[in-house]
Amino acid sequence: MIDIHTHILPNVDDGADSIDLAIYLLKQEIKEGVTKVIFTPHQTKQTLDKEGLIKKFNEFKELTKDLPLELYLGSEVYYYSGIKEDLDNNKVLTLNDSKYVLIEFSTRVEYNIKDLLYDLSIKGYKPIIAHIERYDYLTYDDYFEISKYALIQVNSKSFFQRSYKKICKFLLKNSLISFVASDCHDKFRDVSFHATKKLIKRKNKELYTKVFESDFDFLNNK
Repeated sequence: MIDIHTHILPNVDDGADSIDLAIYLLKQEIKEGVTKVIFTPHQTKQTLDKEGLIKKFNEFKELTKDLPLELYLGSEVYYYSGIKEDLDNNKVLTLNDSKYVLIEFSTRVEYNIKDLLYDLSIKGYKPIIAHIERYDYLTYDDYFEISKYALIQVNSKSFFQRSYKKICKFLLKNSLISFVASDCHDKFRDVSFHATKKLIKRKNKELYTKVFESDFDFLNNK
């Protein structure tokens, strides 16, 4: 099982603010049945710093080499004008240096998300939209359109949060979800998959297999 959206890499963003907290979150991943974790620290137009993040990742990976986890590096990049050019110029951390890129949009400023993701897809990238349930300006039709050009990621805890569970139920019913991730940051926004896995397995066994039991080619840099 893979967790593709985490803020575990310590002291780089609003996620883990210490090595001890980062190790605590990794141990939670193990308890929840995760075997592969992608660190996705925030990247913005102003804070790309790809080489710095790679250096910190390698240092932390060495510290945790005895844990039974495979660790990979990516980022959660906040959409901005010029992102295509920065991807082409290798400034953005994609998932394990693949064509897959985890993208976050504003929850306050309305974007034409489906067209923006389409533009990235025709450039050869494979966009993954982070926590799609948070963009309340999207319609049900938008979810179907977005799924044509991008993969959809939902946060695990959102299935049980009043603000998001209706959307999650719709996405689950229509098999539109590609990834369920923790988006963990700290002991409050932590790693929690058990209840969500139980729910999805009961409601949509085929999607359960796709989301929780599949291998993904970006782990092989494809």
